[in-house]
Parts: sequence; structure tokens; C-alpha cells
Amino acid sequence: MSGLRLVPDWIPHSYCWMAWAIDPSEWGKDARGARQELREVIATISRFEKVRLLTPPNLLGDARAQHFGSDVEIVEAPVDDIWMRDIAPIYALSEGEPVCIDLNFNGWGSTNYRRARPGDRLAGVARDLFASTMLNAPFVAEGGAFVVGHDAVVFTTRSCLLNPNRNPHFCRSDIEAGLIRLGAKKVVWLEGDPDEKITSGHVDGYILPAESGELLIQRTDARDHSAMLRNLDIRTLQGLRAADRNAVPVRLVSAPRIAMRTSEFFADSYVNVYTPNAAVVAPRFGDPLRDADARRALERAFPGRKVEMLSIPHLASGGGGIRCLVQPVPASTAV
Repeated sequence: MSGLRLVPDWIPHSYCWMAWAIDPSEWGKDARGARQELREVIATISRFEKVRLLTPPNLLGDARAQHFGSDVEIVEAPVDDIWMRDIAPIYALSEGEPVCIDLNFNGWGSTNYRRARPGDRLAGVARDLFASTMLNAPFVAEGGAFVVGHDAVVFTTRSCLLNPNRNPHFCRSDIEAGLIRLGAKKVVWLEGDPDEKITSGHVDGYILPAESGELLIQRTDARDHSAMLRNLDIRTLQGLRAADRNAVPVRLVSAPRIAMRTSEFFADSYVNVYTPNAAVVAPRFGDPLRDADARRALERAFPGRKVEMLSIPHLASGGGGIRCLVQPVPASTAV
């Protein structure tokens, strides 16, 4: 497609997709808390841009009872999960107009830690909701598997996209060629985290290309195999050069301390944020020092935006962060 280009999260949006689909049978004791936190995330984002909230038929009454207001449009859909970054199609721009891309989501490689659902093929079964036409990626992925920075530079991990549970017959050059066909200008490969149980090391758990041009990278206090790979990735990114050959500025953000974790899947990422128009919506974890440090880093990285930090311990216990909940639709830039 002519002029296809992958775009950063922080460009202007027309609206975003979210979902009202907490399944108590999966969330167990965290279901009530996750639902309350999800409501707060939706309400906060809707202060800055319109939210189109996909809702299964059995939860339409419950969604309406939340009284979100006119900036949240409730849309009936066959949705059965809240992680819209992964289960929904992503968007790029072509000649300045948004284009929908189906990443062929397969349930994060159909791991043993999460049961398959019909809604995993949301991009297919609800295709008409997202766009009149949709491109298909030439590989299996999900929106959390890569992040996009300035000049359509894409950051991704070997542990995720080269995992046999997603792309068993593809090598690095195959995936890279596919990303460039979808609108990447350059692909930066990182090690990731093959030990991460659900996503096999999504890059958006520790890398945030910022509007300022900085790369925010979350470091860890751990001293295990995953931490060793993280340090390798930090060194790779510290040596990165921009298109003008200048070094890309890197800022390290410390993870909340391990005592704050509440489950083995806990997503303790300060850099898994969503950037609605004029704002940054980020998590806080009840670690006063590191919460404050993360806020300062985000304020520097996104100058002029209002930083809203929300407590999401129950959502994080399910393995995701705020970015994972949202799929943005870029605004048209066509003249």
C-alpha cells in the first residue's frame, strides 16, 4: 500500500478502542478490583480523547450503568478480553489516512498460562467495526510485541517475534522484511525475555520511545537470567544512533521494588503507558520513591502533557499495564 508508515503512540488520535470485558472466572479474587481499576482508566483517558468501548452483549447494561459520559461510546461486539493492544488490529498511516492491520494474533503463542477464546480473532470476527478494509501482516504478532519511535523506527524482541510459538518457520530477516512492508523504516532487535510466562517478553514492558526523542528503559533490581538480558538490551540501546547520526538519549527508570509484586504475572512496568491527546496515563505501584522518579521521567519525556498516574495492582496482577488496554486510532494527517 502506498506510503504506509507505522506511527508512534503519541501522535494525535481520532479516538481509541478499549473493552469492558472482565471475566470473573479468569480473574478470580482480582475481578472486582480489576473492574474498578479498568473503569478509572477508561474515565481518565476519556477526559483527553474519545473512547470507543467494545462490550459483549451480556455486559451492555453493566457498561451503561458506569455512566462514563458522552466521550465513551459503548459498542456491542464479540469481545471477551480487555487487552485490546494485542487482540485488536493495529493502525498505521497511508498517505495520511489510518489503515488497519491484522497481526494474526494467536493468544500469545497459545501458552499454557491462558486459555484460548473466540475473541482472540477479534480482528477477523469484528472486522467491520475497525475498518472497511484491513491489511494482513505476513507473520504472527500482537501490538505489545513492538513499539514505534521517531522516524518509524520499530523496537522488538527476538524472544517474542522469533519464538516458535508464533513464527516457527520465519527467521529474523523474514520478520524484519514484513515489518518494513507494514511501514517500519528501521527495526531494532533486542533480546527480550524468553522466561516471561505469557507474552514471551513484550518490548512494551520495558521500552518507551518518547515524544522528546528519549528512550525510557526500565531497569530491574533482579540478578537473574532475565535481568542479564535486560542489561544487554540497555547496552544495545545506549549505542543507538538516530537518523542524524547523533546518539539517541537514553533514560533509565527503576522498577518498583520486588516487595510490591502480588503475583508471578505481575506487570510492574512504569513505561507501559498510554498517551491520549495532551496526556500520559501511567501506573503507580505504591513505592513512593520510585513512583515519583517515574513521574519526573515521564514529565521530561513528554513535555507539555499532563501526567496522570493510576493505581492498577489488580490489572497488573493479570500480566498487563495501561498500554495493553488501549488501541489508538491515529488522526488523519491528509491535506
